Amino acid sequence: MSKDKDENQKEFTFGTCDFSFTSPERRQLSPQTPVLNVTLSFENALKLNLAIDECVRKINRYKKSTKEGKRAALNLAIFLNQGRVSVNETRLKK
Repeated sequence: MSKDKDENQKEFTFGTCDFSFTSPERRQLSPQTPVLNVTLSFENALKLNLAIDECVRKINRYKKSTKEGKRAALNLAIFLNQGRVSVNETRLKK
């Protein structure tokens, strides 16, 4: 397989899924809210698991002795207004 990016390859996200609800409800969130529980159906939990696994496998290919490898990270974005969760690769800040 070529090291060049395949034009059919995804570039932004490793996957997304829907979530059923949050606790506390979105309208009750405040800066004092200590935790946000996100509930997913079994099928969406499988999608999330696959997306996280794909991202972790990609991150694991970096050499940990390099700056790029040390800063590789996974971002879990929760879109509260859309009821979606997205898994993306990112870099830790210096």
